[in-house]
Amino acid sequence: MSTETAQLTPVSDPVTRRRVGFVSLVLALTAVAALPGGLLWPSPSGGGETYTYADIQPIRDRWWMLLVFLSANLILNVPAQALATVILVRRRGAAWASAGGAVMWIGTALYAVGVGGWAATYYFATSPAVGQAAGSAVMDATADDLLHLFGAMITGSLMVAVGTVIQTVGLWRSHAVPRWIPLLWLTTILTFVIPGNGVAGLLTAVPMTAASIGTAYYAWRAARAG
Repeated sequence: MSTETAQLTPVSDPVTRRRVGFVSLVLALTAVAALPGGLLWPSPSGGGETYTYADIQPIRDRWWMLLVFLSANLILNVPAQALATVILVRRRGAAWASAGGAVMWIGTALYAVGVGGWAATYYFATSPAVGQAAGSAVMDATADDLLHLFGAMITGSLMVAVGTVIQTVGLWRSHAVPRWIPLLWLTTILTFVIPGNGVAGLLTAVPMTAASIGTAYYAWRAARAG
Protein backbone atom coordinates (compact mmCIF):
# COMPACT_ATOMS: atom_id res chain seq x y z
CA MET A 1 0.00 0.00 0.00
CA SER A 2 1.44 3.38 -0.96
CA THR A 3 1.60 5.76 1.98
CA GLU A 4 1.54 8.68 -0.45
CA THR A 5 -2.13 7.94 -1.12
CA ALA A 6 -3.11 6.68 2.33
CA GLN A 7 -6.49 7.80 3.64
CA LEU A 8 -6.25 10.59 6.20
CA THR A 9 -8.88 10.75 8.92
CA PRO A 10 -10.43 14.22 8.50
CA VAL A 11 -10.90 16.70 11.34
CA SER A 12 -14.57 17.57 11.62
CA ASP A 13 -14.91 21.13 12.92
CA PRO A 14 -13.15 24.40 11.96
CA VAL A 15 -12.00 25.21 15.50
CA THR A 16 -10.18 21.88 15.79
CA ARG A 17 -8.73 22.35 12.31
CA ARG A 18 -7.23 25.68 13.35
CA ARG A 19 -5.80 24.10 16.49
CA VAL A 20 -4.21 21.32 14.45
CA GLY A 21 -2.79 23.92 12.11
CA PHE A 22 -1.28 25.79 15.06
CA VAL A 23 0.31 22.61 16.46
CA SER A 24 1.72 21.77 13.03
CA LEU A 25 3.16 25.27 12.65
CA VAL A 26 4.79 25.10 16.10
CA LEU A 27 6.31 21.70 15.29
CA ALA A 28 7.80 22.87 12.00
CA LEU A 29 9.12 26.22 13.30
CA THR A 30 10.69 24.82 16.47
CA ALA A 31 12.36 22.02 14.51
CA VAL A 32 14.00 24.54 12.19
CA ALA A 33 14.90 26.85 15.10
CA ALA A 34 16.80 24.03 16.85
CA LEU A 35 19.01 23.30 13.82
CA PRO A 36 21.82 25.81 14.63
CA GLY A 37 22.03 24.59 18.24
CA GLY A 38 24.76 22.06 17.50
CA LEU A 39 26.95 24.64 15.80
CA LEU A 40 26.63 27.04 18.74
CA TRP A 41 27.26 24.34 21.36
CA PRO A 42 30.78 24.65 22.87
CA SER A 43 33.16 21.70 23.01
CA PRO A 44 34.60 20.78 26.45
CA SER A 45 38.35 21.36 26.51
CA GLY A 46 38.93 18.08 28.34
CA GLY A 47 36.48 16.03 26.32
CA GLY A 48 33.49 14.26 27.83
CA GLU A 49 30.31 16.06 28.89
CA THR A 50 31.49 18.34 31.70
CA TYR A 51 33.14 21.72 31.31
CA THR A 52 35.83 23.57 33.21
CA TYR A 53 35.63 27.06 34.61
CA ALA A 54 37.79 28.32 31.73
CA ASP A 55 35.42 26.75 29.18
CA ILE A 56 32.31 28.56 30.40
CA GLN A 57 33.42 31.81 32.05
CA PRO A 58 34.17 33.73 28.80
CA ILE A 59 30.84 32.63 27.27
CA ARG A 60 28.66 32.43 30.39
CA ASP A 61 25.93 34.71 29.03
CA ARG A 62 25.82 32.91 25.68
CA TRP A 63 25.84 29.57 27.51
CA TRP A 64 22.86 30.49 29.67
CA MET A 65 20.85 31.96 26.79
CA LEU A 66 21.58 28.98 24.52
CA LEU A 67 20.47 26.41 27.07
CA VAL A 68 17.37 28.35 28.08
CA PHE A 69 16.40 28.82 24.42
CA LEU A 70 16.97 25.17 23.50
CA SER A 71 15.10 23.98 26.59
CA ALA A 72 12.11 26.24 25.90
CA ASN A 73 12.17 25.23 22.24
CA LEU A 74 12.13 21.56 23.25
CA ILE A 75 9.12 22.11 25.52
CA LEU A 76 7.24 23.40 22.48
CA ASN A 77 8.64 20.96 19.93
CA VAL A 78 8.29 17.54 21.56
CA PRO A 79 4.67 17.90 22.77
CA ALA A 80 3.77 19.31 19.34
CA GLN A 81 5.41 16.26 17.73
CA ALA A 82 3.50 13.94 20.05
CA LEU A 83 0.18 15.71 19.40
CA ALA A 84 0.67 15.80 15.63
CA THR A 85 1.38 12.06 15.61
CA VAL A 86 -1.68 11.29 17.75
CA ILE A 87 -3.78 13.41 15.37
CA LEU A 88 -2.49 11.40 12.41
CA VAL A 89 -2.71 7.94 14.01
CA ARG A 90 -6.31 7.44 15.11
CA ARG A 91 -7.01 3.96 13.84
CA ARG A 92 -4.39 1.29 13.31
CA GLY A 93 -1.42 1.99 15.56
CA ALA A 94 -3.33 4.45 17.75
CA ALA A 95 -2.34 2.73 21.01
CA TRP A 96 1.34 2.98 20.06
CA ALA A 97 0.97 6.67 19.23
CA SER A 98 -0.82 7.44 22.48
CA ALA A 99 1.62 5.52 24.67
CA GLY A 100 4.63 7.04 22.95
CA GLY A 101 3.20 10.54 23.29
CA ALA A 102 2.66 10.09 27.03
CA VAL A 103 6.26 8.93 27.51
CA MET A 104 7.52 11.89 25.47
CA TRP A 105 5.59 14.45 27.52
CA ILE A 106 6.98 13.13 30.81
CA GLY A 107 10.47 12.96 29.34
CA THR A 108 10.24 16.54 28.11
CA ALA A 109 9.44 17.79 31.62
CA LEU A 110 12.41 15.97 33.13
CA TYR A 111 14.77 17.08 30.36
CA ALA A 112 13.78 20.73 30.61
CA VAL A 113 14.23 20.76 34.39
CA GLY A 114 17.67 19.18 34.02
CA VAL A 115 18.85 21.61 31.35
CA GLY A 116 17.62 24.60 33.34
CA GLY A 117 19.50 23.43 36.41
CA TRP A 118 22.65 22.82 34.39
CA ALA A 119 22.50 26.28 32.84
CA ALA A 120 21.99 28.00 36.19
CA THR A 121 24.70 26.01 37.97
CA TYR A 122 27.42 26.94 35.50
CA TYR A 123 26.17 30.50 35.11
CA PHE A 124 26.40 31.36 38.80
CA ALA A 125 29.61 29.39 39.33
CA THR A 126 31.33 31.53 36.68
CA SER A 127 30.07 34.86 38.00
CA PRO A 128 32.85 37.44 38.55
CA ALA A 129 31.37 38.04 42.01
CA VAL A 130 32.14 34.42 42.95
CA GLY A 131 35.73 34.46 41.73
CA GLN A 132 37.74 31.89 39.84
CA ALA A 133 38.86 29.80 42.81
CA ALA A 134 35.39 29.36 44.28
CA GLY A 135 33.78 28.98 40.87
CA SER A 136 36.25 26.31 39.80
CA ALA A 137 35.62 24.46 43.06
CA VAL A 138 31.87 24.46 42.42
CA MET A 139 32.31 23.19 38.86
CA ASP A 140 34.73 20.50 40.03
CA ALA A 141 32.20 19.42 42.64
CA THR A 142 29.42 19.17 40.03
CA ALA A 143 31.69 17.09 37.79
CA ASP A 144 32.04 14.61 40.68
CA ASP A 145 28.25 14.38 41.11
CA LEU A 146 26.94 13.58 37.66
CA LEU A 147 23.76 12.04 39.06
CA HIS A 148 22.49 15.37 40.31
CA LEU A 149 23.96 17.33 37.40
CA PHE A 150 22.71 15.16 34.54
CA GLY A 151 20.28 12.67 36.13
CA ALA A 152 17.02 14.41 35.22
CA MET A 153 18.31 15.50 31.82
CA ILE A 154 19.56 12.05 30.75
CA THR A 155 16.42 10.33 32.03
CA GLY A 156 14.25 12.82 30.19
CA SER A 157 16.29 12.50 27.00
CA LEU A 158 15.99 8.71 27.08
CA MET A 159 12.24 8.91 27.64
CA VAL A 160 11.79 11.31 24.72
CA ALA A 161 13.82 8.99 22.48
CA VAL A 162 11.94 5.87 23.62
CA GLY A 163 8.60 7.64 23.23
CA THR A 164 9.56 8.75 19.73
CA VAL A 165 10.43 5.17 18.76
CA ILE A 166 7.10 3.94 20.16
CA GLN A 167 5.23 6.58 18.19
CA THR A 168 7.23 5.62 15.11
CA VAL A 169 5.73 2.13 15.35
CA GLY A 170 2.28 3.70 15.38
CA LEU A 171 3.10 5.91 12.39
CA TRP A 172 4.47 2.94 10.46
CA ARG A 173 1.43 0.79 11.18
CA SER A 174 -1.05 3.55 10.41
CA HIS A 175 0.03 4.17 6.81
CA ALA A 176 -0.94 7.82 7.47
CA VAL A 177 2.40 9.18 6.25
CA PRO A 178 5.07 8.12 3.74
CA ARG A 179 7.52 5.52 5.03
CA TRP A 180 10.43 7.99 5.02
CA ILE A 181 8.92 9.94 7.90
CA PRO A 182 8.96 7.16 10.54
CA LEU A 183 12.35 6.02 9.23
CA LEU A 184 13.77 9.52 9.76
CA TRP A 185 12.28 9.66 13.24
CA LEU A 186 14.36 6.60 14.13
CA THR A 187 17.52 8.67 13.64
CA THR A 188 16.84 10.12 17.08
CA ILE A 189 18.78 7.08 18.32
CA LEU A 190 21.92 8.50 16.68
CA THR A 191 21.91 11.42 19.11
CA PHE A 192 23.09 9.02 21.82
CA VAL A 193 26.15 7.86 19.90
CA ILE A 194 27.13 10.97 17.90
CA PRO A 195 28.32 14.18 19.63
CA GLY A 196 25.66 16.89 19.66
CA ASN A 197 28.01 19.79 19.02
CA GLY A 198 29.62 21.08 15.84
CA VAL A 199 28.96 19.79 12.33
CA ALA A 200 28.16 16.28 13.62
CA GLY A 201 25.38 17.71 15.78
CA LEU A 202 23.99 19.60 12.80
CA LEU A 203 24.03 16.49 10.61
CA THR A 204 22.10 14.43 13.17
CA ALA A 205 19.54 17.22 13.54
CA VAL A 206 18.79 17.47 9.79
CA PRO A 207 16.86 14.15 9.42
CA MET A 208 14.85 14.84 12.57
CA THR A 209 14.00 18.31 11.29
CA ALA A 210 12.85 16.78 8.00
CA ALA A 211 10.72 14.27 9.93
CA SER A 212 9.21 17.11 11.99
CA ILE A 213 8.30 19.10 8.89
CA GLY A 214 6.86 15.99 7.21
CA THR A 215 4.77 15.10 10.26
CA ALA A 216 3.58 18.70 10.58
CA TYR A 217 2.58 18.80 6.91
CA TYR A 218 0.57 15.59 7.03
CA ALA A 219 -1.16 16.59 10.28
CA TRP A 220 -2.07 19.93 8.69
CA ARG A 221 -3.25 18.12 5.54
CA ALA A 222 -5.43 15.84 7.65
CA ALA A 223 -7.03 18.93 9.19
CA ARG A 224 -7.54 20.52 5.79
CA ALA A 225 -9.13 17.33 4.50
CA GLY A 226 -11.98 17.94 6.93
